[in-house]
Amino acid sequence: MPTPGGLPKAGEVWERTFSQPPAEPVVTRFVVLDRTGGDYWALRVWVPGKGPGTGRQLWVDPAYWLQRGELAYIGPAGPKTRAMLHLPPG
Repeated sequence: MPTPGGLPKAGEVWERTFSQPPAEPVVTRFVVLDRTGGDYWALRVWVPGKGPGTGRQLWVDPAYWLQRGELAYIGPAGPKTRAMLHLPPG
């Protein structure tokens, strides 16, 4: 589960839905590796897949995206994913 305040925490799977009309919405599923502190926090994430826009990334605007309703909690990452990303067992 997210933190009591609803913020992402390490080892969780989240989804970002970004829409900019007239294009179709873009949905990106990711695993949270780390969240910085403060009111305007950033996320280190891992986006699965191959090609550009995948792998480990630092996102600096997720606090704004959460406020706009673009982020949705999916669930905890599985044990194989956690082991691959060197996250503690959940």
